Formats: sequence, C-alpha cells, structure tokens
Amino acid sequence: MDTHVATNDLTLSRHIPAPPEKVFAAWVEPAQLKAWWGPYGMTVPEAEVDLRPGGFHRTLMRDAQGKEYPNDMAIDAVEAPRRLVVRVTDDACGPLVGAVGTLDFVPEGEGTRLDVRWSHPTAEMRNAHAEMGFAKGWGETLDKLTAHLLPVPAMCPNAVMHAPEHGWLHRMLGDWIFESECTGPDGQVMRSSGTERVTSLGGFWVVGENEGTMPGGGPARWTIALGYDAGAKLFRGSFIGSMMPTMFVYEGKLSEDGRSLLLDTTGPAFSGEGTVRYRDIVTLEDDGTRTIASEVEGPDGAMTRFMTARYRRAA
Repeated sequence: MDTHVATNDLTLSRHIPAPPEKVFAAWVEPAQLKAWWGPYGMTVPEAEVDLRPGGFHRTLMRDAQGKEYPNDMAIDAVEAPRRLVVRVTDDACGPLVGAVGTLDFVPEGEGTRLDVRWSHPTAEMRNAHAEMGFAKGWGETLDKLTAHLLPVPAMCPNAVMHAPEHGWLHRMLGDWIFESECTGPDGQVMRSSGTERVTSLGGFWVVGENEGTMPGGGPARWTIALGYDAGAKLFRGSFIGSMMPTMFVYEGKLSEDGRSLLLDTTGPAFSGEGTVRYRDIVTLEDDGTRTIASEVEGPDGAMTRFMTARYRRAA
C-alpha cells in the first residue's frame, strides 16, 4: 500500500492475484460487491450499479452494531476492464462531496496491479479523508477484495472460505530484494542481503523463499510460511532455515492500525542455554516496501530489537 501527498490526492496500489477482467467485474457487479465491499466487519445489504458514463455506483454498508453508511457515487468514465472513474455526488452524505476516485486495473503477470487515486477539490478535504482512516479503511477493503477473488478451495471436511486477513497476507506476493542489519550479543553490527519470492498456497498461506547471506558472511536459505486461523482469530506460521535445526512456530495478530503483523515465538537463547521468547514484526510501509524487525525478551521481560530487514519490490 502506498499513500502519499500529490497535490490534493491520496493514493494506494495493490497487487491482486486475479486478471483485470475479474478484478474489474468485482467492482461493478452488485452481487459481487455485496460479498466483499467495505472495511473489516462491514456487510453490504444493498448494491446497485449503472455502468456507463453518467451512471451510478451505490452501496450501503452496515457495521456490527447495525449502523448504516450509504455510498452514493456517480460514474464519470468507464474503460472496461482497465479504468473506472467515480465521483462523490452533491446529494451524498459526508465530507467528501466532489472527491473523484480513479481506479486503474493494470495487467501484471497473471494478476493485476490495482492503482487507486482519490483527488480532492481542496487540501482540507484531502486531509479530512486521511484523518477519517483512508489508509486503513481502503487497505482493509482491498484485503477483502483479494480474499473474495482467491481461488475457491478444494473441499475437505474442515474447509472454510478465505478471510479478509488472508487478503492482508497476500499484500506480500511477489519478488523482493532485502537488506538487513543485525546487532550481535557483543554489540557488533553485521549486515546481510538477499532476495525473496513470496507465493500463494491455496489462498490460505503465503510462502516466502529467501536466499542470501548471513549477518557477518556465509550463504543461507530460509522459508517462512504464514496463514490465518479464522476460528482462533490468530495468524499462524513457521520459519525454517539452513543455518539452524530449530523450527520457529509463530502465533500473532495485527496491530491496531492494521499496518503490522506481530508474530510471537519461542527459540534457543543467544547464550545457548534454554529458550526465550522472540517477536517478529512485519510492517507494510507501502505496496513496494515492507520491514521485518526481530526482538528478543530479556531477563527483565522487556523486548530488545536486534535485527531489522528492509524489503523492496524487485524491478
């Protein structure tokens, strides 16, 4: 996800593992909109689309307490399945009247890069939209879109459909280049670098295959798998690497702002005696940048950061 100031715009991008035709259809078919539209926890009892310039795009969201949020937008332009331009109408409720949303559905490999740009008549409106939770709300909405478009799983006795949190994990799909910095027990700072490819496994898991150097030198390979247990409402995962015989087993939750995944695990202590608690924090800075920070629990119970890796999408 990428949000930045460009005149009075707010923007974000998302890689979605479905072709533009399917992503576009999910935006303009009422039956599909009812299945995914809105941030986490929202349902959509009503949706109506008149797909033509001068037409309309209307949805009604309802939260868990029953409060309703109408979204009435005019359609200014349609170039199916590559572009849709909508505008908040004068008779709409809320502070965003006149704001224009441009959605570009760009083919990218077997999937789509969805570029979203909201242009506002004034800087004040742009700032109000940002303060309303643009990044979080639209981020969660696109998580639900991704989950909606993931392949239907093969049926088995405990099969369930994809949750929005699976969509969050799929923000990481693609090829990445990373650089990391690690502080050893003696205080020495060591650096390493490498590459990662993140793929989807059934839409329920994302698997990152990494290859690079160890802090201080030497080749290494490691694999991280992350999924979401909708029943327990927990993210779960594992880490294995060529540098050690230990498997780290993760359990975690999203941060309150939805930008970071906090993964707790237990592993060997740096001293070589016993085990300690570790936490890995995966933060999505934007669609092309993320970080992973590793912390270890000290004797006093406080967590100390000892490693930070910065990932950027490969060109």
